[in-house]
Amino acid sequence: METKKATSLGKKSIIGLVLGLILGAILCVMPDGYLKNTIIIDEVLNLIGNGYLNLIKMTIVPFVFTSLVMGITSATDVRQVGRIGSKTLVIYMITTIIGSLFGILGGMVLKPGVGVNLGSFDLSTSYSNVETSVSGVLLDFIPTNIVSSFADGKMIHIVVFAVFVGIAISLVGEKAAPVQRFNESLAHIMLKIVNIVMSLTPYGVCALMARTLATLGFEIIVTLAKYCASEIFLFFVFGLVVYGIMFRVFTGQSYFKMLRKYSKIALVPFSTSSSNATIPYSINFCRSVGVSEKVAAFTIRLGATLNMDGTAIMQGMTFIFVSQLYNIELTWPMIFTIIITITLATIGSPGMPGVVMVTLTLVLQSVGFPLEAIAIIVAIDRFPDMFKTVLNVLGDAVDTIIVANSEGEFDAEIFNGKKSADVDVSLMG
Repeated sequence: METKKATSLGKKSIIGLVLGLILGAILCVMPDGYLKNTIIIDEVLNLIGNGYLNLIKMTIVPFVFTSLVMGITSATDVRQVGRIGSKTLVIYMITTIIGSLFGILGGMVLKPGVGVNLGSFDLSTSYSNVETSVSGVLLDFIPTNIVSSFADGKMIHIVVFAVFVGIAISLVGEKAAPVQRFNESLAHIMLKIVNIVMSLTPYGVCALMARTLATLGFEIIVTLAKYCASEIFLFFVFGLVVYGIMFRVFTGQSYFKMLRKYSKIALVPFSTSSSNATIPYSINFCRSVGVSEKVAAFTIRLGATLNMDGTAIMQGMTFIFVSQLYNIELTWPMIFTIIITITLATIGSPGMPGVVMVTLTLVLQSVGFPLEAIAIIVAIDRFPDMFKTVLNVLGDAVDTIIVANSEGEFDAEIFNGKKSADVDVSLMG
């Protein structure tokens, strides 16, 4: 049922995008006047589009804080399983950092935001970090008044505080159980609110796309196409090169054989855009290629929340994309802040369709970037989101096999077809 709902939302969002393009094209050729400029663009489309964005912004602080605390407490529980948990966490964190760097460098090379000039944006009032030293940047991460940080929406402060709260809950143990249960309940409530907001995506996408096209003209279409193509291209390169090198080096097996096997279930993450919805398929797939049940069940479930390399690539590239749209001069403190924020944000980000827009807002806010850019990105995110989820799930599988091989829980004979695995064939596509 969950898969059908996710698929339906994806289809509706694409329909909303197409309708928004059609409506925007009609508005572009309409003569200026009270009906077009005031009633349709400034009132109707502005209300629907920005109303949708405001709902996303409304959820950011409570959703990020509660989900990140829940993610940290869940992650630190893996110390109970020893080496496997430690190895899994380390490899997930490393690939996420590599993914964010890959997205940033890819954006600098591909330049998806060059071509449309949205003017300049002054960061002096929203991003005061002008330090060039590592110590200065790190000190700026630490909040001196967390209440003020919550009120002002200083997301990097909130993220850092959430990490400390999550770690402290795990260290305190049983005495902190009531707080942990309350936070988990609140996190699930916020996730439900986010899901409700995401259900409005088709309408928000239609209005935002129509208003963007009517305001910026047809050249924005070329820029959005470059953005989508660049994002998808980076997913493919990362999946082939980075995962390929990792897989070959740490398992000694053929990565192309691995990809052929993975292609049997790739349609599931592609159609659902949900890492959580693919968990049973991913576990069954890892079992089918020789991973033990013990390792597969643990690492795949953990990866659905913690390991989102595709999301890290997308957010890193979008950071560069927005800086190009608004002619923002980047600094090393900004880039460092973005990498840290992306890495921490993915810890508590559930693998559900559309949630990446909430965490992307967090990432852009961490360096004071204009959130108006979300209006452009959210309109076309649903299409690359399908490819992004395929990469996320592939990353879970690759990392799981690497961890299993290091623990002697990977059977190469099953992987190479010399033995058969006891798996559910109905979950193999």
